[in-house]
Amino acid sequence: MEQRSLAEPPSPKSEWTFVFTAYGWIPWLSGNMAVRGRTFDVNANAGQILSHLDWSTLPAWMSYAEARNGPVSLFNDVVYANITGAKNFARASDRQIIDSSLGGAVSVDYEEVIVEFGGAYEVWTGRNPVLTGSAALDLLAGGRYWHQSTDVSANVSASVNIGDLSVSGNRVTARSGSVDWVDPFIGARLRNQIAPGQELMVRADVGGFGVGSDPTWQVLATYNWRMCTANGHVIDGYLGYRALSVDYSQGSGNTTYQYNVLQQGPVIGTTLHF
Repeated sequence: MEQRSLAEPPSPKSEWTFVFTAYGWIPWLSGNMAVRGRTFDVNANAGQILSHLDWSTLPAWMSYAEARNGPVSLFNDVVYANITGAKNFARASDRQIIDSSLGGAVSVDYEEVIVEFGGAYEVWTGRNPVLTGSAALDLLAGGRYWHQSTDVSANVSASVNIGDLSVSGNRVTARSGSVDWVDPFIGARLRNQIAPGQELMVRADVGGFGVGSDPTWQVLATYNWRMCTANGHVIDGYLGYRALSVDYSQGSGNTTYQYNVLQQGPVIGTTLHF
């Protein structure tokens, strides 16, 4: 993601260049969510998330693509994850769900799609006054589409007050259905070549603005290096860290859906230039 080597400046001709990145993001999740007015704490580490990916279908997909012509570029980022039976994903924080203790009985089936699309414009190039090497600054603008589907269930063995939740034997289930929204965002990206074939990249953006979330923000930092050339195409590797926060809600009372969560963790991947 966000991969473009400063070692290969754009051609003076009006030509498009392309990069495609396949990567893995291994996040920790923290925050809270509400499904049909029932509120839960979200607290899951990377191991818990990875162990509950749904391998009966496509468990996850993450990719980044960018097309560039001179100072102008268009980009797209896709994150998909399908988690099933995650008992540590959410824990009851509000006794609205039932009138007896849930303990660790909460289980979550969760599907998330994040599709980012936007453009960038290079507004400055020169020497970095802090780090060695050449640098470039891009301004960014775009939108981030979210799709979520959440089923929260709990095993209970006591008499409960469950409002409009569905009950089957000792299982209580709250279903969100599909929730979709789009967050506009603006931001900036700094690329700094620290050595031939090596680059540091830092990106930050903020968005939502009440149109979708209120608010959302993202920070991404990566170290990129040239690994090899295959069939005339440069292949880079990169390591970094990504944090993405969102605070979205819709509905009221028993129809409330809220997702106020910070996802953060390391990223690793490879980039193909063509």
